[in-house]
Amino acid sequence: MKLQQPFASLKSGDLLFVPDTNEKLSQIIAKSTVVKAVTRPQPRKNYTHVGVLEHGLEGLFVLHATPTKGCIRESLTDFLNDQQSIDVYRLKNSNIDHESAIQHGKTLLGEPYNSSFIAEQPGYYCSEFVCALYKDIFAQTPMSFGPNGSILPEWHSYYKKINLPIPNGLPGSSPNSLLNQGITDFITTLSKG
Repeated sequence: MKLQQPFASLKSGDLLFVPDTNEKLSQIIAKSTVVKAVTRPQPRKNYTHVGVLEHGLEGLFVLHATPTKGCIRESLTDFLNDQQSIDVYRLKNSNIDHESAIQHGKTLLGEPYNSSFIAEQPGYYCSEFVCALYKDIFAQTPMSFGPNGSILPEWHSYYKKINLPIPNGLPGSSPNSLLNQGITDFITTLSKG
C-alpha cells in the first residue's frame, strides 16, 4: 500500500497525541497537567489524549482507550475524523519491539475505560493503556489534579460523582507526563482533510 505524505513517514509504535479540546474532561485534564519546557523542536501544546499507531498490512490503525468505547482499535482515518489535529511522536530507542507491544495491546481490546485514573480500578485510561503496552519504557509519575499540588474544584465534583478518592500524587500517567520523560522525538502534525 502506497501512503500519501505525511502518512508515509509513520511507523508502528508512533505515539499520537491529541491537544486539548472543548470537551469537559479534556479541559479539566488540560488545566491539571502541562508539557514541560524542552530544548528540542516540538509543538508547545497541552495534550489530553494519546494512542499508539499500528502500521499493518491492511492499513493504519490506532489502539487507544476512550471514555465512551473503552480500549479499541480503529482506523487512523476514523481517529483523525474525531480530532482537529494530532501530533506524532516516536520513541527514541530504536531497539523497542513495537510489534510485540501492539500485539499485547490487541489482547487488551474490549477492556473498559478507567474513569477513576486509579491503577487498582478495572480498565485503562489513555496514557495508562500506552504504559501497559510499553511497560518497561515509561515510568509512572505522581499524578496531578491541579497546579502546584492543588486539586481543581472540577476534580472534587468529578470524584464525588464516582464516589472514589482523588488519587492526587499517586503513581500514574498523563499524555503530558509521557512527553515530559524526554524519550520521544516529534515527527509531524496530522490534520483531518
